[in-house]
Amino acid sequence: MPVIEGNPLYIADKEFRPKIERCLKLLQTKSPTGNSLVSKIAKIRAARASGANFADNAIDIAKLTFDASDTWVASVLAHEAQHFKQKADGKYKAGEEAEKDANLVQLGVLESIGAPKSEITYLKSQNGKHFDLNGDGVYDEKDYNLRKY
Repeated sequence: MPVIEGNPLYIADKEFRPKIERCLKLLQTKSPTGNSLVSKIAKIRAARASGANFADNAIDIAKLTFDASDTWVASVLAHEAQHFKQKADGKYKAGEEAEKDANLVQLGVLESIGAPKSEITYLKSQNGKHFDLNGDGVYDEKDYNLRKY
């Protein structure tokens, strides 16, 4: 089970830990795929922006993402963990294909944990380009720094 770390700059531990524990429980009880992926991650921590932090073997969760439903946050944990699997398999290249693949995993998790239809419909509408926040066709630090989610 990953270590869970709140951060008073972003989300206090007393708020962060219980929700992440609920989300992990959803994965453990309803999504073998999501649980398998997330169980390999060292840390889940509150941060300025959400994402897979390869350097620290951590999934970072921002306040905007954290404030979504438990089903959505659980699916985001699986999405980000899929990026770690892509990297471990030598298949990670930041960009549209990596996001489409992670979105498919996220969709499967949403369906398996009984997420609201609105969340499933929303994810199905995504084209894998949510990473390109400045619209230049490249995912880079500029995009990461623009993230609010």
